[in-house]
Amino acid sequence: MRINREKPLVQRIDQILYSPVYFVVLGGLTILSNVFSMELVAYTLLLATGIYVCLYGRDLLPIFPIFVFGYISPSRGNNPGLIDNSVFSLQGGGIYLAILLTAFAVSLVYRVVTDPVFGGKKFLQKKRQLLSGMLVLGAAYAVSGVFSGQWAEYGWRNLLFAFLQLVAIAGLYYLLSGAVQWESAPKAYLFWTGISFGYVLLIELIAIYFKEDVIVNGSIWRERIITGWGHYNSIGALFAMVIPLPFFLTGKGKYAWFAYLSAFLFCIGLLFTCSRGSIIVGVPIYLATYVLSVLHSRHARLQKWTHVLHALIIGTPILVLVVFNDELQQLFRNLPVIGTDASFRMRLDTYVEGFKQFAKFPVFGGSFFPLKEDLYKWALSSTTFGYLFPPRWHNTIIQLLATGGVVCFAAYLVHRVQTIKLFTSNFTTEKLFVALSFAALLLTSMGDCHFFNVGPVLIYSGALAIVECKLNKTVTK
Repeated sequence: MRINREKPLVQRIDQILYSPVYFVVLGGLTILSNVFSMELVAYTLLLATGIYVCLYGRDLLPIFPIFVFGYISPSRGNNPGLIDNSVFSLQGGGIYLAILLTAFAVSLVYRVVTDPVFGGKKFLQKKRQLLSGMLVLGAAYAVSGVFSGQWAEYGWRNLLFAFLQLVAIAGLYYLLSGAVQWESAPKAYLFWTGISFGYVLLIELIAIYFKEDVIVNGSIWRERIITGWGHYNSIGALFAMVIPLPFFLTGKGKYAWFAYLSAFLFCIGLLFTCSRGSIIVGVPIYLATYVLSVLHSRHARLQKWTHVLHALIIGTPILVLVVFNDELQQLFRNLPVIGTDASFRMRLDTYVEGFKQFAKFPVFGGSFFPLKEDLYKWALSSTTFGYLFPPRWHNTIIQLLATGGVVCFAAYLVHRVQTIKLFTSNFTTEKLFVALSFAALLLTSMGDCHFFNVGPVLIYSGALAIVECKLNKTVTK
């Protein structure tokens, strides 16, 4: 379907799709869904927007934030991991959503096949320097546990989960790298996506505190910090990932104040998730990125108003700690100390079991479904969700070894070496901020299973395409 791009209305829509206004709209729909349980309304508008982009947009870059926001849109009342008869079930609205998703998928394929600028053979022949490593990793996932005796019972489920992992890590990367006109793509698109995503996370967290009575007798009960797509650890990891992204804007004089304020608020949000692993990773990354941004930006060092801003950002937490020390101690009184609580000891037992499974099947591992089925059961999970999504080992290295043995671990190293080469070649400060975001994902995944959760890796996948195709250039628009 061709459209006249010279029409004023079309040009205006194009401007919106590549501007911060677009992210505000998508963020509003996400909040409508997550906070007010209006998924069907939100998804109708989100997917309708996606269909428009596929059929009439300048290119497909604007679908990236649709996927990103879509991940954090489910409400607690429709959490597919908790409720079998949620809006995502066939009887609850799943058929309608399947029709919308099919229409979106058809329009996406149509555009990729027929677009005269990037479609057809051009799309398939696009050079993608990370693709080989992703396919090697996906193949290793697929053959995990092949000689463990697990396949008779779990074979097709293992293949399905391996396929989901491959789609998560390679899908958006493959699509965006070939279906975007990168010469005209905004350089800050990824960073505006991250900033708006962080504010939506913040609003969702505030809503959780109010709706779930998280604070009782002046103390936070983190077990109540749960929403439709995850709990405190999942929310904390995403906060840690988005914290470095606003600092890209510190090089832009008119946005520097907003960047510092945003990162500061995201760090506060991280603290209030009470996710120990995410806090241990996210706070040092926040401090490191803050210092690097000041060194990087003349605006952050020389303008008088930035001195006041830095004084407020640094001084306010110190003042609050001094004045409200007793209240803060009471507020975070229930935050477990690492090494002393049952969940930490259970995590250590999990790691021991993971090494045992690796020792038993060192070459191809024991598959995604652990041999010890009651290893780390989902604390709250529906029958359907638990059937399709296996419990995981809460550490990337142990997950790789226990799941796919040395084959899977070697495949992961191939992918990791390729990503390191991507970031170190044509090195820029913009790539540094993205690298720190990725570091947050990878480091938090040393104590949890975030690299094997679909949502964080979708963000990772799309960001890799932007880094390779836009930020990797020595001269960018």
